[in-house]
Amino acid sequence: MKNYQIYIKLFFLIPVILLFFIIRIFKNFRINKIISHKIGHMTIPIEIYICEKKDDPKKIPVIWFFDKITANHFLKKKWSEKLLILPRHVLGPIYILFKKYKFFNMFLEDFSKDSEGVKRSIYNGVKHIDDKKVLLKYKPTIEFNYKEKIEGENYLKKIGFENKNFFVFASRASSFHNETGNSVRNTNINSNNLGVKFLVSKGYKAIRIGRRDITKLNFSDFNIIDYANSVDSSDFLDFYLISKCKFVISAPTGITRMAALFRKPSLVVDETNPSDLDRLPDRIMLLLKKFQNLKTGKIISFQEVYEKKLNYIGDHLELNKLGCKLIDNSEFEIKRATESFFNLLNNDISLNENLQKQKKYWQNVEEHFGFKNKSTIICPDFYLNNNDLFK
Repeated sequence: MKNYQIYIKLFFLIPVILLFFIIRIFKNFRINKIISHKIGHMTIPIEIYICEKKDDPKKIPVIWFFDKITANHFLKKKWSEKLLILPRHVLGPIYILFKKYKFFNMFLEDFSKDSEGVKRSIYNGVKHIDDKKVLLKYKPTIEFNYKEKIEGENYLKKIGFENKNFFVFASRASSFHNETGNSVRNTNINSNNLGVKFLVSKGYKAIRIGRRDITKLNFSDFNIIDYANSVDSSDFLDFYLISKCKFVISAPTGITRMAALFRKPSLVVDETNPSDLDRLPDRIMLLLKKFQNLKTGKIISFQEVYEKKLNYIGDHLELNKLGCKLIDNSEFEIKRATESFFNLLNNDISLNENLQKQKKYWQNVEEHFGFKNKSTIICPDFYLNNNDLFK
Protein backbone atom coordinates (compact mmCIF):
# COMPACT_ATOMS: atom_id res chain seq x y z
CA MET A 1 0.00 0.00 0.00
CA LYS A 2 1.47 3.35 -1.06
CA ASN A 3 2.11 5.95 1.66
CA TYR A 4 -0.35 8.52 0.40
CA GLN A 5 -3.11 5.88 0.31
CA ILE A 6 -2.36 4.93 3.91
CA TYR A 7 -2.49 8.55 5.03
CA ILE A 8 -5.81 9.11 3.29
CA LYS A 9 -7.27 6.00 4.91
CA LEU A 10 -5.87 6.98 8.32
CA PHE A 11 -7.50 10.38 8.04
CA PHE A 12 -10.91 8.76 7.75
CA LEU A 13 -10.01 6.27 10.48
CA ILE A 14 -9.17 8.92 13.09
CA PRO A 15 -12.51 8.31 14.91
CA VAL A 16 -11.64 4.58 15.18
CA ILE A 17 -8.16 5.35 16.53
CA LEU A 18 -9.66 7.72 19.11
CA LEU A 19 -12.19 5.04 20.03
CA PHE A 20 -9.32 2.59 20.61
CA PHE A 21 -7.74 5.03 23.09
CA ILE A 22 -11.04 5.46 24.91
CA ILE A 23 -11.68 1.71 25.10
CA ARG A 24 -8.17 1.10 26.39
CA ILE A 25 -8.87 3.29 29.42
CA PHE A 26 -11.32 0.62 30.57
CA LYS A 27 -10.04 -2.53 28.83
CA ASN A 28 -6.51 -3.55 27.88
CA PHE A 29 -6.23 -5.13 24.44
CA ARG A 30 -3.86 -5.61 21.51
CA ILE A 31 -4.24 -5.66 17.73
CA ASN A 32 -2.46 -8.08 15.41
CA LYS A 33 -2.54 -9.58 11.95
CA ILE A 34 -3.39 -13.16 11.00
CA ILE A 35 -0.73 -14.09 8.45
CA SER A 36 -3.22 -15.74 6.14
CA HIS A 37 -1.40 -15.80 2.79
CA LYS A 38 0.26 -19.15 3.68
CA ILE A 39 -1.50 -22.02 5.38
CA GLY A 40 1.37 -22.77 7.77
CA HIS A 41 1.31 -19.28 9.26
CA MET A 42 -2.47 -19.25 9.27
CA THR A 43 -2.82 -22.37 11.43
CA ILE A 44 -0.55 -23.01 14.41
CA PRO A 45 0.06 -19.43 15.66
CA ILE A 46 -3.68 -18.82 15.96
CA GLU A 47 -4.28 -22.24 17.51
CA ILE A 48 -1.59 -21.44 20.09
CA TYR A 49 -3.23 -18.10 20.88
CA ILE A 50 -6.67 -19.68 21.35
CA CYS A 51 -5.32 -22.48 23.56
CA GLU A 52 -3.29 -20.02 25.65
CA LYS A 53 -6.47 -17.96 26.15
CA LYS A 54 -8.21 -21.12 27.40
CA ASP A 55 -5.29 -21.78 29.72
CA ASP A 56 -5.22 -18.20 31.00
CA PRO A 57 -8.58 -16.39 30.64
CA LYS A 58 -6.87 -13.21 31.90
CA LYS A 59 -4.52 -13.18 28.93
CA ILE A 60 -4.75 -9.81 27.15
CA PRO A 61 -7.27 -10.19 24.30
CA VAL A 62 -6.29 -9.45 20.71
CA ILE A 63 -8.32 -7.87 17.91
CA TRP A 64 -7.28 -9.51 14.63
CA PHE A 65 -7.46 -8.82 10.92
CA PHE A 66 -6.56 -10.99 7.91
CA ASP A 67 -3.94 -10.52 5.20
CA LYS A 68 -5.12 -9.37 1.79
CA ILE A 69 -4.58 -12.94 0.50
CA THR A 70 -6.18 -15.94 2.20
CA ALA A 71 -4.68 -19.41 1.73
CA ASN A 72 -7.77 -21.25 2.95
CA HIS A 73 -11.23 -19.72 3.15
CA PHE A 74 -12.67 -22.54 5.24
CA LEU A 75 -10.09 -21.84 7.95
CA LYS A 76 -10.79 -18.10 7.64
CA LYS A 77 -14.43 -18.82 8.37
CA LYS A 78 -13.58 -20.99 11.38
CA TRP A 79 -11.17 -18.46 12.88
CA SER A 80 -13.77 -15.75 12.36
CA GLU A 81 -16.13 -17.77 14.57
CA LYS A 82 -13.55 -18.01 17.35
CA LEU A 83 -11.82 -14.60 17.31
CA LEU A 84 -12.66 -10.92 17.38
CA ILE A 85 -11.82 -9.87 13.82
CA LEU A 86 -12.20 -6.48 12.18
CA PRO A 87 -12.09 -5.79 8.42
CA ARG A 88 -8.60 -5.45 6.95
CA HIS A 89 -9.37 -2.08 5.37
CA VAL A 90 -10.12 -0.73 8.87
CA LEU A 91 -7.47 -2.38 11.03
CA GLY A 92 -4.70 -2.78 8.41
CA PRO A 93 -3.75 0.93 8.06
CA ILE A 94 -4.07 1.43 11.83
CA TYR A 95 -1.77 -1.55 12.43
CA ILE A 96 0.83 -0.07 10.04
CA LEU A 97 0.65 3.26 11.90
CA PHE A 98 0.96 1.63 15.31
CA LYS A 99 3.99 -0.41 14.24
CA LYS A 100 5.76 2.64 12.87
CA TYR A 101 5.66 4.80 16.02
CA LYS A 102 6.68 3.68 19.51
CA PHE A 103 3.97 5.87 21.00
CA PHE A 104 1.43 3.27 19.90
CA ASN A 105 3.33 0.23 21.25
CA MET A 106 0.69 -0.17 23.95
CA PHE A 107 -1.60 -1.55 21.24
CA LEU A 108 0.88 -4.18 19.99
CA GLU A 109 1.82 -7.51 21.51
CA ASP A 110 4.92 -7.28 23.68
CA PHE A 111 7.33 -10.22 23.60
CA SER A 112 10.25 -8.39 25.22
CA LYS A 113 9.99 -10.41 28.45
CA ASP A 114 9.56 -13.76 26.73
CA SER A 115 12.26 -16.40 26.28
CA GLU A 116 14.84 -16.32 23.51
CA GLY A 117 13.02 -19.26 21.92
CA VAL A 118 9.83 -17.23 21.69
CA LYS A 119 11.69 -14.22 20.29
CA ARG A 120 13.29 -16.40 17.60
CA SER A 121 9.86 -17.66 16.58
CA ILE A 122 8.31 -14.22 16.05
CA TYR A 123 7.34 -13.64 12.44
CA ASN A 124 5.47 -10.48 11.40
CA GLY A 125 4.58 -9.82 15.01
CA VAL A 126 3.07 -13.26 15.63
CA LYS A 127 4.42 -15.98 17.94
CA HIS A 128 4.84 -19.38 16.29
CA ILE A 129 6.14 -21.42 19.22
CA ASP A 130 4.10 -23.41 21.73
CA ASP A 131 6.34 -22.47 24.66
CA LYS A 132 3.59 -23.02 27.22
CA LYS A 133 2.84 -26.53 25.87
CA VAL A 134 -0.87 -25.86 25.44
CA LEU A 135 -1.44 -27.69 22.15
CA LEU A 136 -1.27 -31.12 23.72
CA LYS A 137 -3.23 -29.91 26.74
CA TYR A 138 -6.33 -28.93 24.77
CA LYS A 139 -8.29 -30.60 22.02
CA PRO A 140 -8.25 -29.07 18.50
CA THR A 141 -10.12 -25.79 18.20
CA ILE A 142 -11.53 -26.51 14.75
CA GLU A 143 -14.86 -28.34 14.98
CA PHE A 144 -17.21 -29.30 12.18
CA ASN A 145 -20.91 -28.55 12.23
CA TYR A 146 -23.58 -31.04 11.24
CA LYS A 147 -23.69 -29.98 7.59
CA GLU A 148 -19.90 -30.15 7.28
CA LYS A 149 -19.77 -33.61 8.84
CA ILE A 150 -22.38 -34.87 6.38
CA GLU A 151 -20.44 -33.38 3.45
CA GLY A 152 -17.17 -34.86 4.67
CA GLU A 153 -18.61 -38.30 5.30
CA ASN A 154 -20.33 -38.27 1.92
CA TYR A 155 -16.94 -37.79 0.26
CA LEU A 156 -15.40 -40.65 2.25
CA LYS A 157 -18.38 -42.79 1.28
CA LYS A 158 -17.93 -41.80 -2.37
CA ILE A 159 -14.31 -43.02 -2.43
CA GLY A 160 -15.07 -46.12 -0.35
CA PHE A 161 -13.14 -44.95 2.74
CA GLU A 162 -16.07 -44.59 5.14
CA ASN A 163 -15.16 -46.08 8.55
CA LYS A 164 -11.74 -47.10 7.15
CA ASN A 165 -8.29 -46.40 8.57
CA PHE A 166 -6.54 -44.04 6.20
CA PHE A 167 -3.58 -41.67 6.18
CA VAL A 168 -2.79 -38.67 4.02
CA PHE A 169 0.48 -37.99 2.22
CA ALA A 170 1.81 -34.97 0.37
CA SER A 171 4.76 -33.27 -1.25
CA ARG A 172 5.53 -29.65 -2.01
CA ALA A 173 5.58 -28.26 -5.56
CA SER A 174 6.66 -24.88 -6.92
CA SER A 175 3.34 -24.62 -8.77
CA PHE A 176 1.44 -24.13 -5.50
CA HIS A 177 2.93 -20.69 -4.85
CA ASN A 178 3.77 -19.98 -8.50
CA GLU A 179 7.43 -19.87 -7.56
CA THR A 180 9.96 -18.70 -10.11
CA GLY A 181 12.89 -20.17 -8.20
CA ASN A 182 13.57 -23.72 -7.12
CA SER A 183 12.84 -24.06 -3.42
CA VAL A 184 14.82 -26.64 -1.47
CA ARG A 185 11.51 -27.69 0.10
CA ASN A 186 10.06 -28.98 -3.17
CA THR A 187 9.88 -32.74 -3.59
CA ASN A 188 8.57 -35.43 -5.93
CA ILE A 189 5.33 -37.03 -4.75
CA ASN A 190 6.27 -40.34 -6.37
CA SER A 191 9.23 -40.73 -4.01
CA ASN A 192 6.59 -41.87 -1.50
CA ASN A 193 5.35 -44.75 -3.65
CA LEU A 194 7.12 -47.66 -1.93
CA GLY A 195 6.25 -46.33 1.52
CA VAL A 196 2.61 -45.79 0.60
CA LYS A 197 2.35 -49.28 -0.88
CA PHE A 198 3.87 -50.72 2.31
CA LEU A 199 1.22 -49.07 4.47
CA VAL A 200 -1.54 -50.21 2.12
CA SER A 201 -0.22 -53.76 2.54
CA LYS A 202 -0.78 -53.28 6.28
CA GLY A 203 -4.46 -52.51 5.76
CA TYR A 204 -4.45 -48.72 5.44
CA LYS A 205 -6.11 -46.63 2.76
CA ALA A 206 -4.24 -43.57 1.47
CA ILE A 207 -5.19 -40.11 0.23
CA ARG A 208 -2.72 -37.88 -1.59
CA ILE A 209 -3.50 -34.32 -0.51
CA GLY A 210 -2.28 -30.90 -1.68
CA ARG A 211 -3.02 -28.16 -4.18
CA ARG A 212 -1.99 -27.32 -7.72
CA ASP A 213 0.69 -30.02 -7.95
CA ILE A 214 0.53 -31.06 -11.59
CA THR A 215 2.61 -34.19 -10.94
CA LYS A 216 0.29 -37.17 -10.84
CA LEU A 217 0.86 -40.50 -9.13
CA ASN A 218 2.56 -42.79 -11.62
CA PHE A 219 0.58 -45.86 -10.56
CA SER A 220 -3.03 -46.63 -9.72
CA ASP A 221 -4.55 -48.55 -6.81
CA PHE A 222 -8.15 -48.41 -5.59
CA ASN A 223 -6.77 -48.10 -2.03
CA ILE A 224 -4.96 -44.86 -2.94
CA ILE A 225 -6.86 -41.71 -3.91
CA ASP A 226 -5.14 -38.84 -5.74
CA TYR A 227 -7.45 -36.27 -4.15
CA ALA A 228 -4.98 -33.44 -4.91
CA ASN A 229 -5.69 -33.79 -8.63
CA SER A 230 -9.43 -34.41 -8.35
CA VAL A 231 -12.42 -32.14 -8.92
CA ASP A 232 -13.43 -32.80 -5.30
CA SER A 233 -10.48 -30.89 -3.86
CA SER A 234 -11.65 -28.00 -1.66
CA ASP A 235 -10.59 -25.81 1.27
CA PHE A 236 -13.07 -27.61 3.50
CA LEU A 237 -12.15 -31.18 2.52
CA ASP A 238 -8.44 -30.47 3.04
CA PHE A 239 -9.17 -29.92 6.70
CA TYR A 240 -11.81 -32.60 7.10
CA LEU A 241 -9.60 -35.34 5.63
CA ILE A 242 -6.67 -34.44 7.85
CA SER A 243 -8.97 -34.33 10.88
CA LYS A 244 -10.16 -37.88 10.15
CA CYS A 245 -6.86 -39.48 9.12
CA LYS A 246 -4.69 -41.58 11.41
CA PHE A 247 -1.42 -39.84 10.55
CA VAL A 248 0.34 -37.73 7.95
CA ILE A 249 3.39 -38.31 5.75
CA SER A 250 4.64 -35.16 4.09
CA ALA A 251 7.55 -33.01 3.07
CA PRO A 252 7.90 -29.88 5.26
CA THR A 253 4.84 -27.95 4.08
CA GLY A 254 1.83 -26.21 5.54
CA ILE A 255 0.18 -29.64 5.60
CA THR A 256 2.40 -30.60 8.55
CA ARG A 257 0.98 -27.54 10.34
CA MET A 258 -2.53 -28.68 9.51
CA ALA A 259 -1.64 -32.09 10.96
CA ALA A 260 -0.44 -30.39 14.14
CA LEU A 261 -3.68 -28.40 14.26
CA PHE A 262 -5.51 -31.72 14.70
CA ARG A 263 -2.72 -33.23 16.83
CA LYS A 264 -1.95 -35.89 14.21
CA PRO A 265 1.42 -37.70 14.32
CA SER A 266 3.58 -37.00 11.30
CA LEU A 267 6.47 -38.49 9.40
CA VAL A 268 8.22 -35.52 7.79
CA VAL A 269 10.50 -36.48 4.91
CA ASP A 270 12.97 -34.39 2.89
CA GLU A 271 13.44 -32.05 5.85
CA THR A 272 16.27 -29.50 5.56
CA ASN A 273 15.74 -27.21 8.51
CA PRO A 274 14.99 -28.56 12.00
CA SER A 275 15.06 -25.06 13.51
CA ASP A 276 11.25 -24.84 13.67
CA LEU A 277 10.65 -28.15 15.44
CA ASP A 278 9.51 -26.38 18.59
CA ARG A 279 6.59 -24.88 16.66
CA LEU A 280 4.86 -28.26 16.39
CA PRO A 281 3.56 -30.38 19.25
CA ASP A 282 4.22 -33.90 17.99
CA ARG A 283 6.18 -34.57 14.82
CA ILE A 284 7.31 -38.06 15.88
CA MET A 285 9.84 -38.83 13.08
CA LEU A 286 12.07 -36.98 10.60
CA LEU A 287 13.99 -37.95 7.48
CA LEU A 288 16.62 -35.38 6.54
CA LYS A 289 17.95 -34.32 3.17
CA LYS A 290 21.73 -34.51 2.84
CA PHE A 291 24.04 -31.68 1.80
CA GLN A 292 26.86 -32.49 -0.62
CA ASN A 293 30.06 -30.54 -1.31
CA LEU A 294 30.09 -29.98 -5.09
CA LYS A 295 33.88 -29.77 -5.27
CA THR A 296 34.80 -32.88 -3.30
CA GLY A 297 31.59 -34.89 -3.67
CA LYS A 298 31.68 -35.46 0.09
CA ILE A 299 28.48 -35.42 2.13
CA ILE A 300 28.63 -32.61 4.71
CA SER A 301 28.02 -33.42 8.37
CA PHE A 302 24.91 -31.89 9.89
CA GLN A 303 27.01 -30.06 12.46
CA GLU A 304 28.89 -28.29 9.66
CA VAL A 305 25.60 -27.61 7.85
CA TYR A 306 24.20 -25.88 10.95
CA GLU A 307 27.44 -24.03 11.72
CA LYS A 308 27.48 -22.59 8.18
CA LYS A 309 23.68 -22.08 8.32
CA LEU A 310 23.24 -23.90 5.03
CA ASN A 311 19.88 -25.13 6.27
CA TYR A 312 18.57 -21.56 6.04
CA ILE A 313 19.28 -21.32 2.30
CA GLY A 314 15.92 -21.66 0.57
CA ASP A 315 16.89 -21.96 -3.10
CA HIS A 316 18.93 -24.64 -4.90
CA LEU A 317 20.80 -22.10 -7.03
CA GLU A 318 21.87 -20.15 -3.96
CA LEU A 319 23.19 -23.36 -2.43
CA ASN A 320 25.07 -24.16 -5.63
CA LYS A 321 26.77 -20.75 -5.49
CA LEU A 322 28.06 -21.72 -2.05
CA GLY A 323 29.49 -24.94 -3.51
CA CYS A 324 26.80 -27.26 -2.18
CA LYS A 325 23.80 -29.19 -3.37
CA LEU A 326 20.98 -31.04 -1.71
CA ILE A 327 20.26 -34.73 -2.08
CA ASP A 328 16.59 -35.62 -1.79
CA ASN A 329 15.55 -38.69 0.15
CA SER A 330 15.40 -41.72 -2.10
CA GLU A 331 12.29 -43.81 -2.55
CA PHE A 332 13.99 -46.60 -0.61
CA GLU A 333 14.94 -44.27 2.29
CA ILE A 334 11.35 -43.05 2.52
CA LYS A 335 10.09 -46.65 2.47
CA ARG A 336 12.39 -47.59 5.35
CA ALA A 337 11.31 -44.47 7.26
CA THR A 338 7.66 -45.37 6.64
CA GLU A 339 8.27 -48.86 8.01
CA SER A 340 9.97 -47.41 11.09
CA PHE A 341 7.19 -44.88 11.55
CA PHE A 342 4.61 -47.68 11.36
CA ASN A 343 6.55 -49.62 14.00
CA LEU A 344 6.83 -46.53 16.20
CA LEU A 345 3.09 -45.93 16.08
CA ASN A 346 2.54 -49.56 17.02
CA ASN A 347 5.06 -49.35 19.90
CA ASP A 348 7.47 -51.77 18.23
CA ILE A 349 10.17 -49.07 18.34
CA SER A 350 11.11 -47.27 21.56
CA LEU A 351 11.00 -43.48 21.30
CA ASN A 352 13.11 -42.97 24.42
CA GLU A 353 15.69 -45.54 23.37
CA ASN A 354 16.19 -43.84 20.02
CA LEU A 355 16.30 -40.41 21.61
CA GLN A 356 19.15 -41.67 23.75
CA LYS A 357 21.00 -43.12 20.75
CA GLN A 358 20.57 -39.82 18.90
CA LYS A 359 21.44 -37.71 21.92
CA LYS A 360 24.52 -36.08 20.42
CA TYR A 361 22.65 -34.90 17.32
CA TRP A 362 19.81 -33.40 19.34
CA GLN A 363 22.32 -31.66 21.59
CA ASN A 364 23.77 -30.18 18.41
CA VAL A 365 20.30 -29.00 17.35
CA GLU A 366 19.71 -27.47 20.79
CA GLU A 367 23.06 -25.68 20.64
CA HIS A 368 22.32 -24.11 17.26
CA PHE A 369 18.58 -23.54 17.45
CA GLY A 370 17.68 -23.59 21.15
CA PHE A 371 15.22 -26.44 20.63
CA LYS A 372 15.22 -29.04 23.40
CA ASN A 373 13.77 -32.17 21.84
CA LYS A 374 11.63 -34.64 23.76
CA SER A 375 9.37 -36.34 21.24
CA THR A 376 10.98 -36.42 17.79
CA ILE A 377 13.44 -38.93 16.39
CA ILE A 378 15.35 -39.28 13.17
CA CYS A 379 14.39 -42.44 11.30
CA PRO A 380 16.55 -45.06 13.10
CA ASP A 381 17.59 -46.77 9.86
CA PHE A 382 18.65 -43.47 8.27
CA TYR A 383 20.51 -42.48 11.44
CA LEU A 384 22.39 -45.78 11.52
CA ASN A 385 23.31 -45.73 7.83
CA ASN A 386 24.53 -42.14 8.04
CA ASN A 387 25.96 -42.23 11.52
CA ASP A 388 29.09 -40.27 10.59
CA LEU A 389 26.96 -37.28 9.50
CA PHE A 390 25.37 -36.98 12.95
CA LYS A 391 28.60 -36.88 14.97
